[in-house]
Amino acid sequence: MNRCAESNLSAGGNAPELEAPSCRDALRSATQAPHERLHLHAGFSSVKDGTITRPDYQALLICLYGFYLPFERAAGSEPLRTQWLERDLAWLGVEAAARAGIRLCADIPRYDSLERKLGALYVVEGSALGGRTMHRGLDRLLGTGSIEGRRFFAGRGAATGAAWLGFLNQLASVGADMAGQAALVSAAVETFGVFEIWLGGWGAMT
Repeated sequence: MNRCAESNLSAGGNAPELEAPSCRDALRSATQAPHERLHLHAGFSSVKDGTITRPDYQALLICLYGFYLPFERAAGSEPLRTQWLERDLAWLGVEAAARAGIRLCADIPRYDSLERKLGALYVVEGSALGGRTMHRGLDRLLGTGSIEGRRFFAGRGAATGAAWLGFLNQLASVGADMAGQAALVSAAVETFGVFEIWLGGWGAMT
């Protein structure tokens, strides 16, 4: 079923108790505040409105690389975002030797269960939807007609929506109990928290 916890019968065995919120609803509610704050992040805002400068864009990508490289390792996920960022940074002139010296986030949470991994992936898969709408704001800086330099924000391109739906289907199929739901939510909140703090230092990473 598509809910984290099934309704139990009441003591009388007749009327069911109120159904627990779905995993998606619980995650969305718990992460709404940091999600809204990140929309206001100076780097992301300037990408979206097309005012970011090349040095600031490079600093933002370096900061994102410092988070996603250890994150994807900790989550055991395919390093797509790390690869996209490497390609964007290389296009901007940041060579492999320089990328190897980028400071990495040391506070990535542990994702030692399926529920915690899915909670963390909820954060990054959801952010891909926003990136897909933001990448057009880079036309002024990078020009039009090419994906080079903005692969991270473009993500999976036209397949982004399908990937998100696939993730939601996986999330719905977990069938986590209340403890599992708590693990999902805590991992998402922790990941958002670390991400938000890490992004606070983006301007010092060039």
